Amino acid sequence: MANRKNKAFRFLVSQDFIDIAADAIAAQTKKSCRFSTLRSAVETCCACMTAGQFDGDDFDAFMRTTQLEGDVRIYLNMHASWSPHYEELKARLSAIANIRVFDRTMIAYLLHIAVNNDLY
Repeated sequence: MANRKNKAFRFLVSQDFIDIAADAIAAQTKKSCRFSTLRSAVETCCACMTAGQFDGDDFDAFMRTTQLEGDVRIYLNMHASWSPHYEELKARLSAIANIRVFDRTMIAYLLHIAVNNDLY
């Protein structure tokens, strides 16, 4: 039987993470003409993202140039319905990058790809 509970994330993030999240929220808000939230931005990019959009070189560059850990605490609740796809994407990125990818990194990278590829 599938686990139907929502997944809650709590992170300490940097200004770089906030900038990425703000860009994603703004892109989704402009495209939908409705104010968006971080949860909505992550849900949307998970729904339209495929593992084929991951590029190991782009991920390496992203990790070298982006500070994700910081002093700003954020909370994000993931709905159970999109959790399996998110976990599949995270596993695929871990395989491409040959490292364990943590949730804070995965969420920031998903938002980064969504904004850069205009997926909203």
